[in-house]
Amino acid sequence: MKVERLSGTIISIPWDDHELLALFHNIVTHEEHLINKPVILRLHGALGNLLDETEHDLPSALAGGGYTSMTMNTLLGNVSLFFGFGIFEEVIPQIDAAFEFLRRSGFKKIVLAGHGLGSCMALRYAALRADPDKYPDLVGVIAISTPYSLVQTVRKKWERFNSEPPYDEIYQRAKRVLQPQPGEEHVNDEIIVVKRAHGTTYRPEHTEVYTLKTWWALLGPEAEGTRNYENIARIKTPILLIHGLQDDMIDYGEFMELAQIAENAGNSHVMKLALDANHSMKGKHHELGRSIIDWMVGRFE
Repeated sequence: MKVERLSGTIISIPWDDHELLALFHNIVTHEEHLINKPVILRLHGALGNLLDETEHDLPSALAGGGYTSMTMNTLLGNVSLFFGFGIFEEVIPQIDAAFEFLRRSGFKKIVLAGHGLGSCMALRYAALRADPDKYPDLVGVIAISTPYSLVQTVRKKWERFNSEPPYDEIYQRAKRVLQPQPGEEHVNDEIIVVKRAHGTTYRPEHTEVYTLKTWWALLGPEAEGTRNYENIARIKTPILLIHGLQDDMIDYGEFMELAQIAENAGNSHVMKLALDANHSMKGKHHELGRSIIDWMVGRFE
């Protein structure tokens, strides 16, 4: 088996009673680099980072352009959604901890990037940290394969594949836990398995797992954090939106509408990029990296 050595290391960032793991790639110490070249803080998609080719190929491509990247797991990654402590809004202070690590490492400019679920986290964070006086080092956002609203996208997908149980049934069960009506018996949180969530079979790859609380915070109708159409309107830093033309989960129209919302809100630094790729950008990560580098050079150097 061939093993390629990486120019980086796995780091652990303490947060609350947990540890946040990240891959710090192409580590540099040159003062001019730290001041002038932004570092890219990458957020994971579903099930966390360090699991597929994305976590090797894209950091390597960015390193080839001279850029440091840090790919972090939040508590939404891996099994946290399954056991009740992966709550969407709680990722904000976790990303704060990663920003503080990069500041202490000497970086003066940070670009926040996310793919899929990670792009929802990136847009939410940038919307809540949009004050340049308080957060001057957040200089850009890269959102890849981003839904107009995660709730709408997932609900439509589940209806398309006839998920078991259906969306509305889970909502009613979660509502009894999170918003019980007067006189209703108290119901504890529980793990839920959604079959046929990603496709037409009952195979594990087409199955999703949550608890009622983690589902409510991420995918319930009342969940504000994943309404990307609201969050993107609050962001004033430069935005790079990237969409795969073969994406079968997110429509091209959603990609275009998000860009239009940001521009209508007064952001004059919105760039759209469409690649001939699927939702996961499979096989296109070096092209994706090259596109990101071109945008970074044109925008920040």
